[in-house]
Amino acid sequence: MKTLKIIITLIMSVSFAAITYAGNITGTVTFDGDVPERKALSINTQEKHCLDTATGMKSEVLVVSKGKGIQNVVIYARVRGQKVTLPKTNPKVDQLNCRYLPHVIAVPTGTTVDVTSSDPVAHNVHSHAMKNEAKNFQVPDKGIVIPYTVTKAEPIKLTCDIHAWMSGYIVAVDSNHFTVTGQKDSEGKFIHPDTYEKSADTGKYTLKDVAAGRVRVVAWHEELGSANKTVEVTADGDVTVDFKSTDFKKPKKK
Repeated sequence: MKTLKIIITLIMSVSFAAITYAGNITGTVTFDGDVPERKALSINTQEKHCLDTATGMKSEVLVVSKGKGIQNVVIYARVRGQKVTLPKTNPKVDQLNCRYLPHVIAVPTGTTVDVTSSDPVAHNVHSHAMKNEAKNFQVPDKGIVIPYTVTKAEPIKLTCDIHAWMSGYIVAVDSNHFTVTGQKDSEGKFIHPDTYEKSADTGKYTLKDVAAGRVRVVAWHEELGSANKTVEVTADGDVTVDFKSTDFKKPKKK
């Protein structure tokens, strides 16, 4: 009986610690100043599918809402001593309507990303990795899945050698706490950049259940560069970490 009480006490202590010693990091990522106009993409192809679905498409390199929120910013928390856990199912990068969907995907290092296509035309995936394997492969038919494992932390640009206007990113991070701003609506559906641009979103984000203690919050954006802020996560509520476009710095050219 005494042994049983000890076991129950230990279980309750572990559960209590898991609940007590973690907090949420919340904030916004906003653009400061005049927002540059999105450029129209040159849809240079004779393929009817791409002409029908991609004509009139604008660049996704920098998409800012009416509420000054910035879409497709990767936010993640660096927690000292944390062991990265992999997702139970492989995340997917699709090629739909002659664009990468999602435009930016964040994954923990070691993840295998399933690259596929929902288009009835052939696509090519040209990855510009520096630390990971720089794969370059074709997805010739709709529904074919090509696995791509990323083992080291870095943003990997994806382009298409067949359709020069297509671009996207796989951002591998050494973290279990990450998100991408302005990417999905309340129903979990991807938000088209044109729709996001018209919205009042403020670039809000939440990183849930971050271990209490000193944490570095990192923001990355393909055009703006990166920014980071160090905060003390408490166990009794949310910590707010806001970023503005002026906080970001582009990496130095080598």
